[in-house]
Amino acid sequence: MGAPVALAALVELLGRRYALGVYWRLRAGAESFRTLEARLDAPAAQLTQRLRELREGGIVEVDEVGEYRLTAHGRRLQGVIEPLAAWADEWAGLRPRQRVPRGAADRGYDEP
Repeated sequence: MGAPVALAALVELLGRRYALGVYWRLRAGAESFRTLEARLDAPAAQLTQRLRELREGGIVEVDEVGEYRLTAHGRRLQGVIEPLAAWADEWAGLRPRQRVPRGAADRGYDEP
C-alpha cells in the first residue's frame, strides 16, 4: 500500500463518527466502554462498531481489566495527531479570506 493510499485509509478510519473522539479520549489513558459511551454521547451500537474498527486497525486494544486503551502503534499516532490538531485550531481561527490568500493559485505548496 502506497503512502497516499495508506494515509487515505487512516483518515477515512479516523473520520468515521466517534472514531476520532474515541482516539482523543484514550490519549489520557484507558477507559471503559460505558465511560466512552457517556463522554462521547454515542449510541452503544455505533460505539461498538467504531471500537471494533479501531481494534482491527491496530490503534486500540482491550487491556486485562476490559478497558480500552491505545496500542503502542496508537500512541505513536499522537506525535502526528497532536501537531495536526494544533494546526487545525489555528486554521479554524482564520477568517475565510485569510485561508485563501491573494495569488494562492500562483504559489507553491511549501511557500508561506
